[in-house]
Amino acid sequence: MNASLYRALWGMKHLLDGETHKALSQVRRNEWLSQDELEAMAWEKQKRLVSYAYDNCPYYQQKYKDAGFLSGDLKTPEDFSRLPLLTKNEVQNHVDEMVVQGVDPSRMRKRFTGGSTGTPTMVYHDVLADLSMWSIYLRTVARWGILFGDKTAQVWGLNRQNAGDVYEHQSWWHRTLKNNVMMDAFDMTQEKMQDFGHLMRRFRPHLVIGYASAMTAFARFLEASGGAGFQPRAIWLTAEVTHKFQKELVERVFHAPVYDQYGSNEVLHVASECRYREGLHINTDFRKLEFVDEAGRSLPLGEQGQIVITDLANFAAPLIRYDSADLGSFLSRTCRCGSGLPLMSKVTGRIHDMFVLPDGTQIYGLKFSSFFYNHVDKVSNFQVHQTAKDHAVVRLVPAKTCDRETLSVQLLKSFREYTKGQVTFDVQFVDSIPNEASGKYRFTKSDVSRPTTHTSEGS
Repeated sequence: MNASLYRALWGMKHLLDGETHKALSQVRRNEWLSQDELEAMAWEKQKRLVSYAYDNCPYYQQKYKDAGFLSGDLKTPEDFSRLPLLTKNEVQNHVDEMVVQGVDPSRMRKRFTGGSTGTPTMVYHDVLADLSMWSIYLRTVARWGILFGDKTAQVWGLNRQNAGDVYEHQSWWHRTLKNNVMMDAFDMTQEKMQDFGHLMRRFRPHLVIGYASAMTAFARFLEASGGAGFQPRAIWLTAEVTHKFQKELVERVFHAPVYDQYGSNEVLHVASECRYREGLHINTDFRKLEFVDEAGRSLPLGEQGQIVITDLANFAAPLIRYDSADLGSFLSRTCRCGSGLPLMSKVTGRIHDMFVLPDGTQIYGLKFSSFFYNHVDKVSNFQVHQTAKDHAVVRLVPAKTCDRETLSVQLLKSFREYTKGQVTFDVQFVDSIPNEASGKYRFTKSDVSRPTTHTSEGS
């Protein structure tokens, strides 16, 4: 359907819905508040959420009492950082206990993580926050020149909520009504990528959203088949760390800018780039972000640490100081766009991808990916997998132009230097490398546990 007609019909449908228009207008105004105003707004929400969880959720009440934290102790933003962190294991084992007492079950929606680094995690989202989350989504894509009703295509994992958007299941009428099509990232055969490419040339989406690895595979396929044949206004890569070579490939094939966004199934819409792409704007009006060290202490601007997230909109099953296992940092600069929303760096990896050397040193596994940047014409895909402290497997899918012996020598030299000679690397040339069970792809991963765990300051 024509996007202007789509917006007009939607406007008529919601003409009398004052709450929808109020929410959209408020979220748009928030972006242009000063950082002091945004911080004050967030602090009021933090106090209200913690007090509500303490009074209405026995799990949080006991957790905070065990940490020596009572309801009246939250008096300053610094006090908030004394609250104990919420770990992924806690959520996996106690998610039903984290639901506030007396909440209507219909108010909760189950969301599952992909489980790319272990057991999938289930959380409850508060349906009462849906309108706010939709408003944040619209604010995000508007920065890229995308308006509500513009055509959207997705390369995404299939689940119960989006099954009707998979292109094989859609009728022309369904596609027209939704202005959305999807290819299942879990089932990307050559035939399906070819069919989806043909559909995209007819559908001509304004926005394409996808897993970074899935979009890379799709872009490679289209490039080998003669090109995309359509040009969207924006590409949104998410769900995984986006590497430089992936961004360059996708932008080259689709002739469109690639934008980075950070969020998860546990907490949606955390931060995103604007058109200047100088950092990710944190949605501080609905998300509280902290970057902490290994003891759980907050870090200053510019210092990289583990990302801790509080969902300020979920009062049905709160996630307060949730340890995301992702790594990033606050940026000290402001953005040319004029938004008061503060900036964070791109997510640089996950704590699970830290490699632990025999001497106890921890290094960033994603650094291995940078060694391939000069070899993207020789390798179709790669993965560095640490199986023990002193051993890693390097899997390579060679391109036709690859000189295997020369490439192996060059990579091994770089890898041994980076790991201080403590790790032996087994190079294997393979036909393909499977995705994780989540449908996502990990260029680097480690089976070695980190020697430290997070604790809360003052706990």
